[in-house]
Amino acid sequence: MNIRCDLNINGGSRRALIAAKEEETPEHVALRLTAAILFFDQEPALDTGPSDPSVTDIGFLPDLMVGDGAGGVAVWIECGNVAVNKLTKVARRIRSGRLVILKESAEAGRRMREVIKKEISKGEKVEVWAWPKEDFARWTAAIHESNYIFGEASGSTLNLVLNETVFDTQLILC
Repeated sequence: MNIRCDLNINGGSRRALIAAKEEETPEHVALRLTAAILFFDQEPALDTGPSDPSVTDIGFLPDLMVGDGAGGVAVWIECGNVAVNKLTKVARRIRSGRLVILKESAEAGRRMREVIKKEISKGEKVEVWAWPKEDFARWTAAIHESNYIFGEASGSTLNLVLNETVFDTQLILC
């Protein structure tokens, strides 16, 4: 599932193509779209390749990433399920950047937080943001192959219209 988007967020506009990889579910793509909107003002890279110099020493690729302007990572964003091994290495290797995980529900976010507490040294550095379950169901249902999105995003808050569906959503910090 590839989705094309006309993003009009926080007074700026940009066209974006979120190309799903073969193994990605529609829910994962919906979380990637969420991240693109939440970090819109920082112009996240929607598709980072292995030749990108900011990730060559990390050994993994993010779902989305915001560069720090000096060849490093300002924000590393993971969506949905992510392996603990990957989180451990990424958290250790991006010392000054943020690591944000987006989840489809508060329950999934709380489970991820528990795993992080048990498995990752300095896991408090890892931010876990989760959709309210009912809002995420509406979000995924509102996404089409071609999308028009207008509104504002600030921190973990979305106040926007996706196609013709209105969202005033505060993501839950787990």
